[in-house]
Amino acid sequence: MMTVVEEMLRCPSCRGPLEKEAGGLACPACEIAFTMLDGLWDLLPPQSSDLKLSEREHYTEKIGYYLDMHATWRDSPFYLHYHESFLDDLRLLPTGSLILEVGCGLGTDGLELLRSGYRVVETDIAPGHLGEARRLHRENGYGDSCDHLLTDAEFLPFADDSFDGAFMVACLHHLPDPLNCLREIVRVLKPGGVFSLGTEPNSWQNHTIYPLGKLLLKAVKSIVDKPIGGEEMVSEADKLTEGFSRDQLEGLLREAGFTRIRLKPAGYLSAAIFFVSTEFSQMVGRNLRLFPLEKAAIPLDEAIGKIPILSRYPWHWNALAR
Repeated sequence: MMTVVEEMLRCPSCRGPLEKEAGGLACPACEIAFTMLDGLWDLLPPQSSDLKLSEREHYTEKIGYYLDMHATWRDSPFYLHYHESFLDDLRLLPTGSLILEVGCGLGTDGLELLRSGYRVVETDIAPGHLGEARRLHRENGYGDSCDHLLTDAEFLPFADDSFDGAFMVACLHHLPDPLNCLREIVRVLKPGGVFSLGTEPNSWQNHTIYPLGKLLLKAVKSIVDKPIGGEEMVSEADKLTEGFSRDQLEGLLREAGFTRIRLKPAGYLSAAIFFVSTEFSQMVGRNLRLFPLEKAAIPLDEAIGKIPILSRYPWHWNALAR
């Protein structure tokens, strides 16, 4: 049963109030009923696109793969450093503030905020991922400080001015209409609320490194004559989207209604080491951890990010917006 957000729930289609009825919630205006799925309120609107429903299915069916992948990432210096960076932006809010995560995945970042004394509402489109997030939070004793709702990021089922802060991690580029999602976040944030964007991919790799990597994989596959790598684990949205350049991302945030924006480079050499070791680990079927190299590269990354031209070409972006 929801503990934090029941009073702020709204219809994701018309934003009108929801009424309790036997077996669920209903919007009288739209005549839409919402029920629970695996103990989670399923508040997806009828207009969710086929691409988003494909993501919902993919991230539920492949939950075991993503759990295994996270187990190899969680001690990575690159991963920890840049996740702490965007989480620290949210920790500027007073303890006890209510924070929304859009596209929470496995819930690991939300757990860090819960440990820091915040109340968190976790949302995701995939029941498999959201169920794991709920399990993680409950097992760590935060069942009363966190709610978990199945939602569409472009149709958030919350009243205006509901949250003190909000964040997304490597999720915005999955959406057919990222601007609509950002506008929804502006809508549900209280005046002066903080939005933090974490490890959102830059676009330049899609025209340089990734095509070369695909050619390399194709060559290796032709030599060993067997499947290599994890291409079948890539979701449709990841295949179709390319991330954002600095100008594209800043333009989206401004058009959505944010007026104070700070984009921060999130990884150069450390990111390259992290992703090369991850891809190679999948190819050979064993974990290759280059954590000392990642750690040594982070100070260099910070220095590179201060060089005007190179500051536009990190692997990922973190961003703080109000």
